[in-house]
Amino acid sequence: MSVETLLRTDGLHCASCIYTVERLGRKIAGVEEVRADAAAGTILVRHDGRAGAVEAVADILRRLGHSAYPA
Repeated sequence: MSVETLLRTDGLHCASCIYTVERLGRKIAGVEEVRADAAAGTILVRHDGRAGAVEAVADILRRLGHSAYPA
C-alpha cells in the first residue's frame, strides 16, 4: 500500500532543480514517486511507508539549498 506525504519547500523555481529533486528522490529505497510543484511550493512523495524515505527526500532538498518541512 502506498502512502503519500506532502512536503512544503521554499525557493524551488527552476525546471532543473525540479528535475533533480524528482530524479534523485526516485532513487531512494521505498520511494515510488516524487512530484515537485514549484508554483505551489510542494513536493508530493509517494512511498511504501518505509521509515526514513520522506526524510531522505527532504535531505536532498536541503543539500540543494532549499527548505523542506511537513505540509
